[in-house]
Amino acid sequence: MSGDYQLVRLNNGICSVRSLADAETFHPVVGPVAEAEALYVKQLRMRERIRENAGEFVIWDVGLGAAANPLTVLRATRDLDCQIRVVSFDHTLEPLKFALQHALELGYFDGYENRVNRLLDEHRVAFCDGAQNVTWEFHPGDFPAWLSGSKSKNKNSRSVPPPHVILYDAFSPARNPAMWTLPLFTDLFQRLDPARSCALPTYSRSTILRVTLLLAGFFVGVGHATGEKEETTIAANDRGLIREPLDRHWLDRARRSHSAEPLAEPVHRIAPLSAASWAKLQAHAQFNRDWARPNSR
Repeated sequence: MSGDYQLVRLNNGICSVRSLADAETFHPVVGPVAEAEALYVKQLRMRERIRENAGEFVIWDVGLGAAANPLTVLRATRDLDCQIRVVSFDHTLEPLKFALQHALELGYFDGYENRVNRLLDEHRVAFCDGAQNVTWEFHPGDFPAWLSGSKSKNKNSRSVPPPHVILYDAFSPARNPAMWTLPLFTDLFQRLDPARSCALPTYSRSTILRVTLLLAGFFVGVGHATGEKEETTIAANDRGLIREPLDRHWLDRARRSHSAEPLAEPVHRIAPLSAASWAKLQAHAQFNRDWARPNSR
C-alpha cells in the first residue's frame, strides 16, 4: 500500500489497483488484462483493423489509470508491421507510478517498464518493438476541458489527430460525473473525423449512458460481455462497426426507464427521459427502418 493507492487481489486471484480516495478498483471483476482483451482487443478486432489500416493507427486512451488498457493493446499487436500512436489522457500519473512499483504482481508490464518510465518522466516515448513502431504520449489535466478547448483548434489540440478507436475507462458516473455528460460526448463526437471510422467501447451498459451516446451523435450497440457483466456498450461514428445495434424495443424500454435523461452538467442525478430527448431519440438514424434490415449493417 502506498499513498492513495493499494494493490488488491480479486476473487479470481488476479491483482489490480484500488484508488482509496475514489473508493474504486480498476478492472474489479476479471482483472486488467482479461477486461482489456474482451472490451478492446477482441471486440474492436484490433489486430485486423490495424493490419488493414494504411498509415498511423491512432488510439485515444481516455482514463490512463494504471495503463493496463494501452499495454494490453500494444502487447496483442506487437508482432504486426504497423505504426501506432497512443494518446493517453488522465488528471494524474500517480496510479501508473504505483502500478509500475508493483509490475511483477500485476503482470501486464511485460518488458514495457523502461518505456513506461520514460512516459512518466517526459510524457512521451517512441520505440520500435519488432516491426511495430509506437509513439505514446500523455496529456495531463481535465479531459472535458481539453476536449471543449480543442474545438477552438488551439496548438495543443492540433497536435492530436482524431482517433480510430477510443478506450474509454473513466471512473463511474457516481464518482466522476464530469466524464459522463452529454456535452462531453457531444464534444468528443465532433472531434472525430467523419472520414475515419472510430469505435468507442466502455464497460457500462446503463440506459442513461446509451441515451447520452445516441444524443451526442453516435450509433450505439450491445458490447461484449466481460466478467459478471452479460453485456457492455459500444458506440461508433460508423454504423458498420456496430454488430448488435440497439433497436426500437430497447428504445421503448428507455422511454419507460426512471434513469435515462443524460447529465447536462457534472452532477450525478437520476431522471426519466424528457420530452425533448425522447423526440431526438426517435429521429436518430439508428432507428430508421432501413438500417434495421440485416443486409444494411
